Amino acid sequence: MFFLSSSPHGCIHYSFMSEQFEIISWDTDFFNFNVARLKADTLKDRKGLTLLEEIYNEDIKLAYYVSENPLSESLKENPFYKFYLVMTRIPIVKQLNEVNDFHRNISFYSDDYPDEDLIKLAQLAGAQGRFGNDPNITKEQCDEIFENYIINSVNKKMATEVLVYRENERIIGFSTLKVGNGIGYAPLFAVAREYEGKGISFALMRAAESVMFSKGVTKVLSGTQNLNKKALAIYKRYGFELKEPEYVYHLWQK
Repeated sequence: MFFLSSSPHGCIHYSFMSEQFEIISWDTDFFNFNVARLKADTLKDRKGLTLLEEIYNEDIKLAYYVSENPLSESLKENPFYKFYLVMTRIPIVKQLNEVNDFHRNISFYSDDYPDEDLIKLAQLAGAQGRFGNDPNITKEQCDEIFENYIINSVNKKMATEVLVYRENERIIGFSTLKVGNGIGYAPLFAVAREYEGKGISFALMRAAESVMFSKGVTKVLSGTQNLNKKALAIYKRYGFELKEPEYVYHLWQK
């Protein structure tokens, strides 16, 4: 449901940084071409075209950009990159009070490698996100990205904990948790489709908050797609505050 400001794939380090963008090593290695993240607000004024030309000359084939507002049509007509709005995301925030609610079917995932059910759930979550919505990224590539994500979550490189919900020993729901500086994040979350509407999402949310509270978290940040009205209604009923939308773009070199 929700993706981090760091790349959601595994062991990340930046091989190059400028004041306006950074090349992401993991993504570059995975796709076998240069991938960058543009920093906030760098495309909102007339200097945006100059930045597009700069990253084009750096041979960056794919760039990620998050904006508070939709990008202008004039900027999209540039000769360097084609823009894809891959997600309109609603950030959600909740102030965390004392929570102690851990469903009996939920446990910490303790193995050092995800089982097949957990991998499939991670891929299901990924298919609903920005990589799954990018027409230039194949299903096979998206699946591989999120297989790497969950591998690096259970080995604690990308997540503090991974919670799983089991039914008859099968994992049918999960949530990854990331905790730092009193703030908790849920970067990836999914429930098997045939078990939706049975309260499993709520149970995982409550368990996640219980774990976060025990680790000193006072604020939880997450997000979901604007199109997912059902999820937004659930989050609002659950006590999350919905923020203004963010527009997530993938820029592909022409």
